[in-house]
Amino acid sequence: MIYEKIDNISPFKSFFQGGFECSTHHRNDGVRLDLLAATLHDIHAYEDYEALAKYNIHTVRDGLRWHLIETKPYQYDWSSFIKMLHAAKLSQTQVIWDLCHYGWPDDLDIWRPDFVKRFTKFAAEAAKIIKEETQEPPFYIPINEISFWSWAGGDVGYFNPHAHNRGFELKQQLVRAALSAMDAIKNVDSRARFIQAEPAINKANLENQN
Repeated sequence: MIYEKIDNISPFKSFFQGGFECSTHHRNDGVRLDLLAATLHDIHAYEDYEALAKYNIHTVRDGLRWHLIETKPYQYDWSSFIKMLHAAKLSQTQVIWDLCHYGWPDDLDIWRPDFVKRFTKFAAEAAKIIKEETQEPPFYIPINEISFWSWAGGDVGYFNPHAHNRGFELKQQLVRAALSAMDAIKNVDSRARFIQAEPAINKANLENQN
């Protein structure tokens, strides 16, 4: 894969950036989280973007909820996302879109090859929607925090897939999915730019808390 180099001039609209928590993973008790709904950002996206704009914050990180969009294989309902996309356009907010933030559709097994296939198709379809609705080059985080997720979900079972000692295997799967999705997005929209996000954490401190 060859991707065009971004110019030295910042591609972002603002130095300081906002963010809206969009996790959708299952807790250990099986309850699925939906942080966009829990914070009401899903219905107040425009007001939230405008609130940040008052402080000259015009670039934000936000997310799609894959499990709501693809409730059946390869069938997509974009209603949970379109309002947010329109809010970003109306408020002239630049959004870095998370496509997979710890969660996936209930019928999928993250360990199986179909996970990569389904995510790739989902990413391509999302890119089509975003391309049709926006004039500026889009930014994507295909899969959020691959290294952290691999450890938290694959090695110590903090959240889904709630595995132990399978972190490297999970990382391989997530990398496969991210690379495949980026290729698919580029095929849809050559303007697309990608960011790989990771947190700065102290694993020892986290492990000592449990």
